[in-house]
Amino acid sequence: MGLMVNLSEAAMTLNDLEIPGTPEFVRVAKDIISVRFALWPNAAAESGLFDDAGLVPSLSPANIAYLIKRLKNDLKALRQMPWKAWDVDRQMDFRWIVANAEEALQRLEIERSFIHRPSDWLEPTANNLIALLSYAPERQDLIKKIIKQIPAMVQEMRHVCLRPTKRDAMIAQGIINGLLDMLQVKLPNRVAVAAARAIQNYSEELSKIATSADYETIGKSNYAWRCQKALLLPWTPDRLLALAEAELKKVDDEMAQLKPRLPKPVQPTPEQKKLAASLTREKLLGLYTSIVEQNRTDLLRTGAITIPQGVGPIFARETPKAMIPLTGDGGSMNPPPPLGSSGTGYWNVETFHEDWTQERRQEAVMNAQNYKTTGMGPYAVHEGIPGHFLQLSIARLNPNPLRSILSDSVQNEGWALYAEEAFWESGGLGDSVQARYNILGSWRYRIRRVIYDVHVETGRWTLQQAADFKHNAAPGQGKIDEDLQRTINWPTQLIGYFAGKMQILQLKEDYKKKMGSSYSERDFHDALLAVGSIPYSLGRAKLLGETIPEI
Repeated sequence: MGLMVNLSEAAMTLNDLEIPGTPEFVRVAKDIISVRFALWPNAAAESGLFDDAGLVPSLSPANIAYLIKRLKNDLKALRQMPWKAWDVDRQMDFRWIVANAEEALQRLEIERSFIHRPSDWLEPTANNLIALLSYAPERQDLIKKIIKQIPAMVQEMRHVCLRPTKRDAMIAQGIINGLLDMLQVKLPNRVAVAAARAIQNYSEELSKIATSADYETIGKSNYAWRCQKALLLPWTPDRLLALAEAELKKVDDEMAQLKPRLPKPVQPTPEQKKLAASLTREKLLGLYTSIVEQNRTDLLRTGAITIPQGVGPIFARETPKAMIPLTGDGGSMNPPPPLGSSGTGYWNVETFHEDWTQERRQEAVMNAQNYKTTGMGPYAVHEGIPGHFLQLSIARLNPNPLRSILSDSVQNEGWALYAEEAFWESGGLGDSVQARYNILGSWRYRIRRVIYDVHVETGRWTLQQAADFKHNAAPGQGKIDEDLQRTINWPTQLIGYFAGKMQILQLKEDYKKKMGSSYSERDFHDALLAVGSIPYSLGRAKLLGETIPEI
């Protein structure tokens, strides 16, 4: 699992959190967070609230009814509060808590993906163990407590998840393989043996009980609901799609103009050939880590964004196997928990294989060492500094836990994508034509995600049609990869990159008008990150004085 740190000395729980607001608001907010932890226990471990993480999801009819009742009571209490009379920060907290409660209720009462998706149990469990192994490996008591519950969890899955689709079963099998790797390799003990046996038995059953359906989506109306109520976006799905298509044309035009000016591919130097021949897992991870360290140095030099005291290091590690079915092998990161003493984060990169050819090894070395003119440039910025790692590290320094433990995916992904271009504009990746072309290529990739995510979830395209579009393939020939599988497993996640960046760009223009001649790019970035991991529609209220979206 890579370098491990010990954060458990804080020993905080949800009840210990100092949430600002009235006593009644604090009570309701903690109950809503508690419900979310019950559904996604990994969120507790990833927040550093390890003692709240010692459970597995329970989606039995009785527990679902109990959680729905709690959420409805909490929302009723929230709607009776005089929130519009509060100051802007408390209004922001209030609206964010409402969105979190409504989103959880929507999943439980309306979407009900647990009827067909085994990963509703498996994914949080795998991510929970990954977080504990990464940040609290000494908490064997919690790890064993979770593992001990897995056989009963599997039995519950058999009774509740009655119609897994073919795609659901395939994705679940990938997560199961990752879980087995942890149970059999990283956590070998008597309790883990029983858990592994239960999961293996379920794995053998999955292919037999899967329905003839390839996959299920949440549907057009639920997708639109998520955009408005959960993500608090200012656009409908159709309007977002139109914006993406218009932006795609602009990017395609600029890339076409730059393409004739691109330099010829560089050849590996003798030193790079030598390093490639002796490349090991540790050396490759060292190359990746050196990139984010250099980006930190370059950001300090350019001064485009402040790096506060308390922002720790980030290290590259191979992607945990249980994450690969949905994130792919590489292309993700685990930020430091908001609570605890260490700010260490992890950049999850591709797995090194001893049987790589010399050509493949040279490609890895050159991509890393020449990162300012390869796709590694925007990739490292996105996951590290000044992207995800810096943004989430600054959020964890926010004294208000609602701004860090309830992280907004649109804000997170939008910032990381925006940071790629902002870092390039400040000179962090140099001024080469190739660097600009790479930034545009990364932007283009995220724009196209909007097109296939909206089309698939609203029923206009099949997943195969989306794959054909993504890979520019003949009908039926596009590969349905991990990225495309996010459309049916994490609905609306893929639009967050584009939606977030577009909101930042609009917010920046409006902020410039407000500040006039006193506008500073660095001040804008610092003010934006200071509000924490919340939707940009709420950040606008803080930065521009706009009203909070209605409930």
